[in-house]
Amino acid sequence: GNPLPPKKTYDMDGNEIEPEEEELVTESETTLTEVDYGLLMLFIGQFVLIGSFDDTGIPQAFFFATMGKCADQMTSVPCVYWFVTIVTILSNVASNVPVVQMLAATFPYATPYDWMQVSYSATIAGNLTMLGSAANMIVAFQAAKVGDRTFTSERHAPFGIPSCLACLYLGTWLMTLVHFSPECSVKLGDCDDQQQ
Repeated sequence: GNPLPPKKTYDMDGNEIEPEEEELVTESETTLTEVDYGLLMLFIGQFVLIGSFDDTGIPQAFFFATMGKCADQMTSVPCVYWFVTIVTILSNVASNVPVVQMLAATFPYATPYDWMQVSYSATIAGNLTMLGSAANMIVAFQAAKVGDRTFTSERHAPFGIPSCLACLYLGTWLMTLVHFSPECSVKLGDCDDQQQ
């Protein structure tokens, strides 16, 4: 491959580590060193754990218990706002990706409109706190690797919480008014009735 300039590396205190000797680094060597294997293992473990947890039936029972009478009409007004609140809380306890995975097991016959609400609420809810999204944790970790330890939960909260809640509920309200997704389930076969 093509020789690349030496990559700067930093220790945990943010001090630059000087290379020991002059060496040529190929693109493939650089690419393999850029893979964050710890993060890769985190995601693998997360999916295995959530998949196993889904098999217990606990997430489904919890969701139906918390949704109450809204469980069968989760994306109708006013139930959609309670649904978004539950997704927001769960996304910030377990992170948004596992929550969507759990909801996929809970609602296998959801409509495209239901999934649009799940996608929107889980994505936006992930910005409420640092734990809500893996992206937030990755940014904080990458900043720490180069010595910047200012991206913290305390600094994230004053902007993250109000902007997340405003976007979350305003966007949910707008989607209840205007959307282009079918409100029927292909798996249940009730879309045939709406097309005729």
